[in-house]
Amino acid sequence: MRKEFLAGLSTFFTLAYLLLLYPQLMSEGGFDFGATLVAMILSLFVSTLFLAFYADFPAVLASGISVVSYLVFTAIPMQGVLPMQALGIVFWAGFIVFLLSAFKLRQKILRHLPPVLKFSAIGGIGLFLICIALKNLGLLSPEPALHLDHALTPATGIVAFGLLFLWLLQRRHVSSAFLFSILACWLFGLLLGLTSWKGFAAWPPSPAPSFLQLDLLAPLHPKLWTVLLSVLLISLFDSSGSLTALSRLANKIDKQGHIERLDRIVIPDGLGSMFASLLGATSQTFTLESSSGIQVGGRHGLTAIVAACACLLGLFFVPLLSSIPFFATAPALITIGFSMLLTAKEITWRNWTEALPAFITLATIPLTFSIYNGFAYGFISYAVVKTISGRYREVHTITWILALLFTAHLFL
Repeated sequence: MRKEFLAGLSTFFTLAYLLLLYPQLMSEGGFDFGATLVAMILSLFVSTLFLAFYADFPAVLASGISVVSYLVFTAIPMQGVLPMQALGIVFWAGFIVFLLSAFKLRQKILRHLPPVLKFSAIGGIGLFLICIALKNLGLLSPEPALHLDHALTPATGIVAFGLLFLWLLQRRHVSSAFLFSILACWLFGLLLGLTSWKGFAAWPPSPAPSFLQLDLLAPLHPKLWTVLLSVLLISLFDSSGSLTALSRLANKIDKQGHIERLDRIVIPDGLGSMFASLLGATSQTFTLESSSGIQVGGRHGLTAIVAACACLLGLFFVPLLSSIPFFATAPALITIGFSMLLTAKEITWRNWTEALPAFITLATIPLTFSIYNGFAYGFISYAVVKTISGRYREVHTITWILALLFTAHLFL
């Protein structure tokens, strides 16, 4: 019991930065900061409790940075998606994920997708997150082009310090490295007058700006089908990668190499995403930050319950969280992106039929500021390259179907 409690606290302190980073990113897309924070925390709390009691798994479900990054920096500004339409799309993507899980199709799809596309997509999303951090610091534009004349500013200097400080803490295996880095950067910002103090604690803000405001009819617009597909694919890739890593760390892999109790574990994130969209938040995913609690010894749902209850207290500290500027969280975002990029080492680069589709996927996402484009060209190139090399039998039927769907949408 004591070990599970300490593991839950470790998980909370490791992922506490998300309580600030997530609503900051959402506010970039026109969402209300306070309402988004309330929605994020409540959806995290309910989804995680469901996971803990239903599947007895020691992880926290929370709104994923990958999905919100796609919606805020691609779908809304570049594809004309309205914020409430985005929430409607999240609802239906969550519903589809739930159906795929309930009928055990999700497990089958993930088992037969090419590993090279999984790894390169995760790596490409990592680069995308790094680009978002650079964009918000004024160093990168969506074209994209580097603005080195903006590099030497107090804010970017603090970011550089934050990166070095964060990486030093990680090398020393400090579980709350992200949180300490954010606090240190925030302190420097206050001392230099780059940000202001807005208070410490208060009653939770009203969720009214986004509560039940989602547009459930959004997917009826053909122009939004690509957005729905993107959110669905990002959710599947993001969740499957995190779940696999956490399960291995928690020794919840059976002798056949399969995740134990998988049929139960994959149910809560789809339902949680639907619930989150009703509140005003985005898709729920397994947080990799839960690994800190697992490393401490958390193996059961009690770890997740403790972490979720600690996050719930964040509802009363909105003034404190809203006082922290973006440049204080940029090192965390860059580091997350870098850690995701490292999955590219799993790709067999010496095999050109694997390397070429991987490179196309990895490069297309940050260069076009579109995760959907990365998925599309990745699947298409994989099927084409395998076919012209005479290895078409290596392409599973599911991959062929996805490649044809992407081709039909992009070129027909």
